[in-house]
Amino acid sequence: MQAKSRVASDRSLTQRLARAFAAVSVLIVATLAVTGGCFAVVLAHFEPSVNALIAGRGAIDDVQNGMLDEETGLRGYLDSGNQVFLSSYYVGQQEILGGDSASITLATRPDLVGPTIAMRVAQQRWFSEWGTPALAIERAVTSTSERQSFLLSGKALFDAYRTASAALSTQVDVDIASEQTAEHALVLMALAIAGGMLVLTILVARRQHRGLRAAVVTPVNDLLTTMRKVGAGDLTAQPAGVGPPELREVAAELGQMTMTLAEERSRLAAFESEARSQAARLGLIVNVGREISGSLNLRYVAEAVGKAGLTISGFETVRMWIINEDRRLSLVHDTNVDHGQTGEHASLQLGEGLVGRAGQFGRTLATLSAGSLATEYRVGSRIAALAVPMIVGARIIGVLELMSGEPIAVDESSLDVLHSLAGQAATAVEAARFHQSADELSHTDALTHLPNRRRLELDLDLEVARSQRYNRPLACIMLDVDHFKKVNDVHGHQAGDEILSEFGSAFARSLRDSDTAYRYGGEEFCVLLRETDAHAAAVVAERLRLEIANRFAGIRGSAMVTASLGVAAIPSDAIDAKTLVAAADRALYAAKAAGRNCVVRATPTRAVRVSTTRARSRSTLPPELPVVVRDEPAAF
Repeated sequence: MQAKSRVASDRSLTQRLARAFAAVSVLIVATLAVTGGCFAVVLAHFEPSVNALIAGRGAIDDVQNGMLDEETGLRGYLDSGNQVFLSSYYVGQQEILGGDSASITLATRPDLVGPTIAMRVAQQRWFSEWGTPALAIERAVTSTSERQSFLLSGKALFDAYRTASAALSTQVDVDIASEQTAEHALVLMALAIAGGMLVLTILVARRQHRGLRAAVVTPVNDLLTTMRKVGAGDLTAQPAGVGPPELREVAAELGQMTMTLAEERSRLAAFESEARSQAARLGLIVNVGREISGSLNLRYVAEAVGKAGLTISGFETVRMWIINEDRRLSLVHDTNVDHGQTGEHASLQLGEGLVGRAGQFGRTLATLSAGSLATEYRVGSRIAALAVPMIVGARIIGVLELMSGEPIAVDESSLDVLHSLAGQAATAVEAARFHQSADELSHTDALTHLPNRRRLELDLDLEVARSQRYNRPLACIMLDVDHFKKVNDVHGHQAGDEILSEFGSAFARSLRDSDTAYRYGGEEFCVLLRETDAHAAAVVAERLRLEIANRFAGIRGSAMVTASLGVAAIPSDAIDAKTLVAAADRALYAAKAAGRNCVVRATPTRAVRVSTTRARSRSTLPPELPVVVRDEPAAF
């Protein structure tokens, strides 16, 4: 009887549970289907679409800001001729590069293809017809009318770009509003349907609960206890498995689910570890990009990129090769070589070896072992060396070479990060090289190839500060070519320029490596003598006077070209940079007043005999022909 009752009870409970499960399941599935379908549409269509439009809208603004910075910098440069204004141009160039990359997704929308192309065409016209030519225009040789016409044409092109950009921005805003409106309507509708079905589900569940409560309280409590433990993180918890067969089966499934969750936790932990590693590498790329984008020092950029390459890739050695003007690859950094050195093989021909082929063809190549043939890299294969080209636009700047003693495999994510690192390195290297070239041109005299007056002012401040800090002597020689105007008048300005251009060689023969000669202006030169007192400076000045007189004697059939020199030193004649140059200049004018072709020191008047030997720190024997150095009183 009890067995029959139990069978009847089981059957009745099964039927009740079946009906309850069917009703509740249908409602729950319908609710989940509506809700899930809504959010699937939102997540799969609306959210990416809206986010892409918003990102594209921001990219358009970035490009416009970059264009404004470039135009402002170029106009400032054209108006003043001062390259300082070009800093704004290069900042804008970086903004445009980032904005163009981010806004490329706008072209995937049919209604934005036309405006996007129109904006890009207007932008490219401004670059090719005005922006790029503006960099090549020399203000000194361009008339006012031509420059005004050129500026007006640039304004017209820029206005066309702004009109196209504004049209694209307006259309993007319209698309964003349209997408968001449709998204909100869909979400509200789905929430309303899901809410109604949820209420119905609660009513059905409550009715079934009343009939099942007495039979399932204990096993359900057991299941709930187990689930709470699992929810708290205890994946070893298992249900007791009491109650009707159906609930025992649920208990068994719950136990299986707990085991599956434990396995999933282990898998997710591994995935999370990989994600953290990838995030760390990407963070490193961001930090490296931030560091090198603000640096114009090629060595610093190369060292930062090399260090990042080691961290990202797992290779043992990273080298950076740069393509020079002669189309050869030069090694600028090797992580296995001490700071400041380049190693043994410092130069490669394009097409030579792994690095040369990557630099020639602009493709990522690898070798499976040392000395093997370079081939296209296949993700997952174990390699001994990898060469990643550094590319800016369509131009190859150099190559990142990564090597390991034991072959290793590089996964796809690491390879993508290395490509990103190479791209950032290429941009930073190009900027550093351009800055170095511009800096050299701004501090070098074009005729004599000597440092100019601007470089003298910078060096003089540094050397005077060092002299005062360490109480060391510092001397200055001011030199002026005698009767240079007469040379120009008689033999022509070209002959005068040739004479001035040869002064660099004359200085090189008479000065130490630690001394520096500058073209001060016109036919006037200045020489800084480090670790040299006034007496030793007078010796150098006399040797320099003789070198000039002998070198230019009778050039082009003229009389001897001579020079007058004034000498001053710290601390005997001056106390700072300004008074040092002033004292040497007064001594120079005193030398001219004394008949030219002589040396005058800015010290109390006296006649001395000096030697032309290179010793500078002690008194020496007189030369074969005594030299009288006329002294000019120093005044501060």
